[in-house]
Amino acid sequence: MINTQIVGQVLTQFRERKGLTQDILSGLAGLDRTHYSKLERGLRCPTLDTLFKIGQALDIAPHIILQAIENALAEAED
Repeated sequence: MINTQIVGQVLTQFRERKGLTQDILSGLAGLDRTHYSKLERGLRCPTLDTLFKIGQALDIAPHIILQAIENALAEAED
């Protein structure tokens, strides 16, 4: 099972590295700001389509985001 809290932390880290607010990123990704906020807070789990939209908005390949999530999940298990 995916830990949505960790997924949210990874998404937050990527967004903050780009210097974007949730409002700006959600607009660039074509997502509702409240939905994106729930992703970062770990209240929702993003779909593959949503990860692609976020990746495009951040100008990061989606596999980079997925790898970061996988790494963070592995670290949490240790």
